[in-house]
Amino acid sequence: MKKTILRTLAAIAATTIFAGLAAAATPPYAVMATNDLGMHCACPTFDGFLLLPPYNTIRVQVLKKGSDSVSVVSSGITVSYSIAENTDAILKADPYFASWIKNAPKLFPGFAPVNATGNVVGLKGKKLADTMTYDSQSMSWKAEGIPVYPVTTGNATKDVMVDPLGGPNRDPFLTANITVKNSTGAVIGTTSTVVPVAFGGCCGCHLKLAAANGLPATPAGSFALLGTMHAKNSSKINIAMIDPDGDGVGGPVRCSWCHADPAMGETVAPGWPTGTKLLPGATFTLKKSTRSFSDVLHTFHNNSALVKSSYDANISTNCYQCHPGNKVDCYRGAHKAKTAIWCVDCHGNLTQRIAGKQMVTPWQAASLPSCNGPSAGITSAFTCHASLNIPQTTWTSTFGGKYINGRGGMGSKVVLCESCHGSAHAENPSAQALDNVQNSNIHTSLGTTFPSGKDKTYALGSCQVCHTNESNVWSNRVMFGD
Repeated sequence: MKKTILRTLAAIAATTIFAGLAAAATPPYAVMATNDLGMHCACPTFDGFLLLPPYNTIRVQVLKKGSDSVSVVSSGITVSYSIAENTDAILKADPYFASWIKNAPKLFPGFAPVNATGNVVGLKGKKLADTMTYDSQSMSWKAEGIPVYPVTTGNATKDVMVDPLGGPNRDPFLTANITVKNSTGAVIGTTSTVVPVAFGGCCGCHLKLAAANGLPATPAGSFALLGTMHAKNSSKINIAMIDPDGDGVGGPVRCSWCHADPAMGETVAPGWPTGTKLLPGATFTLKKSTRSFSDVLHTFHNNSALVKSSYDANISTNCYQCHPGNKVDCYRGAHKAKTAIWCVDCHGNLTQRIAGKQMVTPWQAASLPSCNGPSAGITSAFTCHASLNIPQTTWTSTFGGKYINGRGGMGSKVVLCESCHGSAHAENPSAQALDNVQNSNIHTSLGTTFPSGKDKTYALGSCQVCHTNESNVWSNRVMFGD
């Protein structure tokens, strides 16, 4: 009788214990999304010249949790995204984006920015709401070249970017909502991430420069003046007199036709489109430069006496004058939030970067800083993470940084650096609250315990993010486990 009672009590206890464990069990999947860069830039008008098109890339990692193992889910699921603040109707009605729709086929011959069904699409064919494709190199689901664009939302908290052309402020920190479904269509995970895009700071100086030279303080006036200034260099080419579409009006001109720009996804300058004409009175001939766009642009501004005397005496260190400017704090990550580190402490100032030939072939890992130290040849006053011997796999792509293109943590090196730590220049904890939402939500769902001075906005440092039966105590050493 006693044995029967004991067996019954043991069974009840076991049932209670296992029920408690089941109730406390962590979700079987972890979903982490990031934008590849902390800020992309686009132009407010595309009638004159193009620096960068609307082009953002999102990466999502879906991990299946086990008690002692973690696997990257590469098939059998559907990963999709939608941009909360952008719709086809909103962008088509935006006069600045309408300039992109009009000029994109001229700037990228053969490309249609609106597809046959009326959807706005990016240069890689991705819509504002679309599915993602698995990329074995990054071990993530990827959507490349999404045509997101800063818009006016009416929310003063979000509309922080000043319009350099005098319109209402715009929102540069857009939101991508991610949904993961299994083969039956059931949702197995969701998350959201910031998709940042802002206008570059060119207009801040160039509109004033146009007015100072008797031209209208407009994009058209700036383009005309830029053409005459460009004609003073060794090429003698007045870009404002180039007529790529043959309509008798100068522009639109893509700088990377002549100057190679890896940010455009090209390793060499493609040259001028077939049928490009010159306006009457032009005395130059078209040719390609041997110098990269990054090299000529930065070198000219850094070495210009006029720039330093009339527009920015500290151009060598004042990165926000151009990247991206307009009161958008694109560098907002943990390094900025917790310390006084500035861009030049890691990358070097423009004078140093030019001397070190960093921009001759820009965006290469060899010329970029890493977690272990600043760019080659740069001495930083700050201590980097030199003592951390993090197991890591890296690869080369458009943006060649070891952090952007790196998988580390855990012995199997499957987790993207950015999945746990956030996008480059927006590392968690970020000064921009929106960047911290994903990590905060994940830590909240896991009941993560933090040491003094840490909170839910920090990098993903709980074993339960990837495992089911591990500790939920946050630790900066979690990355070394498996």
